[in-house]
Amino acid sequence: MSNRPITSAAGQTFRPLRRTSGQKQQTAPLMSVGSDIRLAIVLTLIGGAIAYLLAGGVPLIGIDDAAITRSYAQNVARGAGYVYNVGGERVEGSTAFLWVGALSALYALTPAPELAILALCASLTSLAVLAALRLTGWLTQWCGGDVAIARRVLIAALLASPGYFLWSVWTMMELALWSAAILGLVLCLARVIEGCAVPGVRAFAIVLALALPLIRPEGIAVGFGLGIIALCLSPRTWRTALTVAIAATASCAVLTAFRLSYFGQPFPNTFYAKVSSDLIDGLKAGLHYLASFILGAPFVDALTVLGVVMAVVAVIRLRDGLPGGRALLLVLLTVLGAFAVYAGLGGDHFVLWRFYQPVVPLMLVVLAVAVGLTIPRLAAYRTTAAFTGASLVAIAAGCVHYVQARFDVQSEFALVQSGTAFGTYLNTATPRPVIGIGPAGGIALTYDGQIRDLLGLNWVEMAHANPIKVGMRNHASFDLETFWRYPPEVVATFNRSCARAAPDAGFDGIFQTARFRAAYVPVQFSDGSDCWPGYATADWISEANLPGLSVLDWSAIPRSGG
Repeated sequence: MSNRPITSAAGQTFRPLRRTSGQKQQTAPLMSVGSDIRLAIVLTLIGGAIAYLLAGGVPLIGIDDAAITRSYAQNVARGAGYVYNVGGERVEGSTAFLWVGALSALYALTPAPELAILALCASLTSLAVLAALRLTGWLTQWCGGDVAIARRVLIAALLASPGYFLWSVWTMMELALWSAAILGLVLCLARVIEGCAVPGVRAFAIVLALALPLIRPEGIAVGFGLGIIALCLSPRTWRTALTVAIAATASCAVLTAFRLSYFGQPFPNTFYAKVSSDLIDGLKAGLHYLASFILGAPFVDALTVLGVVMAVVAVIRLRDGLPGGRALLLVLLTVLGAFAVYAGLGGDHFVLWRFYQPVVPLMLVVLAVAVGLTIPRLAAYRTTAAFTGASLVAIAAGCVHYVQARFDVQSEFALVQSGTAFGTYLNTATPRPVIGIGPAGGIALTYDGQIRDLLGLNWVEMAHANPIKVGMRNHASFDLETFWRYPPEVVATFNRSCARAAPDAGFDGIFQTARFRAAYVPVQFSDGSDCWPGYATADWISEANLPGLSVLDWSAIPRSGG
């Protein structure tokens, strides 16, 4: 390999080094850290604005799953403990342990932290975008490409991905923290295995490895897996790589010990509620989820093929002792690992493939590096024209797909609106009923009575009742026997219309059974222009003092529905 200086199309000069033991490469990305921080903030603001506007605007309340996490944080901040119902059982119905802690701190400061949560999500998204920018710069430079072109491609690709900004900024989920931690650890380890680590990088990698299992349970697979991959790619960095793997393992062990002592379970209750013991069926569903992402999300099929090509490029560079091969393989294996983990867990039903959104920036980094390696030989005016045209097409295609999904996007937020409104209304009831519900987030933020989550996410016995899950992915834990052991006084179907529609066909068809129709009568709850359907026991109705409560006759309700 020649050690002659290389000049990129952007005029940047650096000297590639054949690596020997202990040797470090002393090149730097094109932009300063400060410039990239400012650019990351601007990109997050623009990307978040695009996601918001193309969805037709979303209420600043997050989605229902995020509301579940907020309800736990609210109870922790009030001193009620890590519980869904104040005074109820200890149950971990939120998968994101560290996110609950962060939101608890915000709830301790203010009873209405919605804007603060959104600001935190946007800040964390900016950190993820920053990591993607830095990783693109380093990777392109190590591989001898044009950093300026690669960065422009990454910027355009991010703006063509409004689904990423929707899930990271607006949903109030932990996905911004999750994405920032993954990209941050990949960036740190990439610099370590390429011999470009500076003081603090190794320590930061260890901190991120400790955090990953606290953010999501699969963080142990990410932290431990990245440490082992780094060890295999660069054995000389074994101290850092093994420390990262050990840190992730230790963090997971400590959290598991806490779960056993506090909740009595080694995993979050969401695991038992969502993951079926039928591993083959779960894998089939997971592979279908992965295939739908690759074939259904804009450009992901092409990005997947490109990833295979870049893997060959990385192996060749690694074989020839050229810089960049190790780091590029690290990025590609991280994406492949995410594909495998969520396929193994069975995927889920949320719009725009939320499980894969956190690693979308890594896929875009690979695209940017590939373009940065192949285009620099074109004349400057041709490069600018090609980049502008391709960017506009990509952004338009990504936005069109997102606009088509906007109604599904809005429905995720509408669940929180209907739940919080119904919970506020039901607080005026005397006596307050024990209610059974489906969407468990928004109503938990406002209703002060006892709530039984019929889907099991926030109810231990329901989650464990039937290990084999049949029905909607991740929401199939309803068990008839458990329901009848603890029948609620009101079954609140506030997520449905008061129009004379048929009952929900879910919940194992319970609404169509003779037993249910003998124990409950259909009711409507009205508050001004709001109207929510439901079912109530005759005993509670006879005692209830609640304006807007209307009792219907079963003869007016169809026996089957969707």
